[in-house]
Amino acid sequence: MTYYADLTPYTYDSDNWDPEASGIWRGVEVLNVGWLGRGKRYSQGSPPPSLVETLKRMTRTHRAQQTRGFHFCPWCASRRSPGVPDGPRGSAEMRVMGSGVAYAAPELIAHYVEAHDYLPPAEFIEAALSSDVAA
Repeated sequence: MTYYADLTPYTYDSDNWDPEASGIWRGVEVLNVGWLGRGKRYSQGSPPPSLVETLKRMTRTHRAQQTRGFHFCPWCASRRSPGVPDGPRGSAEMRVMGSGVAYAAPELIAHYVEAHDYLPPAEFIEAALSSDVAA
């Protein structure tokens, strides 16, 4: 999976992301969250108790940018035997509306928080928990 630092402008699949889209996304800046990579440092810590379950739910309710292949967790994949397809994987992204911005995260973000102690930026956590209440 491609690495992007948290809160940088989203460019991963920008050819399919229409900045003039209708509805809540129209004209909203999209920022990266959770695009982690093996060998790259990331923020770690204890998330709010409900964050993991919220993110798991949101990978179903806030899906976007479905791809044709899978991205595997870079840490778990390194522990698997070659050719063994088991393990955490994702094939889409999720979008979360924040305060004046939207966040684009890989589907594996819940796994990263739960299994690898990733702590997303506070503004993303707030948006995710607020968005889940509204859903």
